[in-house]
Amino acid sequence: MWYLQAESPDGEEVAGCQVRDYRPGDEEGWLALLQANGELGVWDRERIDGVLAATHVQLFVEYGEQIVACTGVNDRVRDVGACWEIGWVAVHPAFQGRGIAKLITGAAVARAAELGSRPIYLLTDDFRVPALRCYLKLGFVPDGSHPSYPGRWREIFAGLGAEYPQSLPEFVAPGGKL
Repeated sequence: MWYLQAESPDGEEVAGCQVRDYRPGDEEGWLALLQANGELGVWDRERIDGVLAATHVQLFVEYGEQIVACTGVNDRVRDVGACWEIGWVAVHPAFQGRGIAKLITGAAVARAAELGSRPIYLLTDDFRVPALRCYLKLGFVPDGSHPSYPGRWREIFAGLGAEYPQSLPEFVAPGGKL
């Protein structure tokens, strides 16, 4: 999905939550979050260290002293050239549904924009419907570059509900109707 808006998304506060940058010593809390989330594969300390080494900016949301959400801004190259990738967005299951994913993803987009003018994108899975809803609300648009994408996005939009047709890209449904 691509973020094509001229401005970063509006940052809404979430009671008791604070967005902050990575600090040495965060690895165990980060690992505990990713393991609890369970949607992004199997995580261990080696994988955390590898992601951290490749990440330009790592952000967390803290609630009290617990890391409850994470994402990173990564320096990548795609067909369009140098880009910023928003990667590994995860929210602890006990904190989902509170707007925390929107908070941290919006903060990552804002940080990427501060780093320099480049296209901003993120990758996600079809089954992560709450995440897809969040990304669409933030202003991300589906990528239509692969032949499988129109059909996959058609199925996704059919299951999202009535509030999402305004996000329906032309490659999914010419004329804007499913």
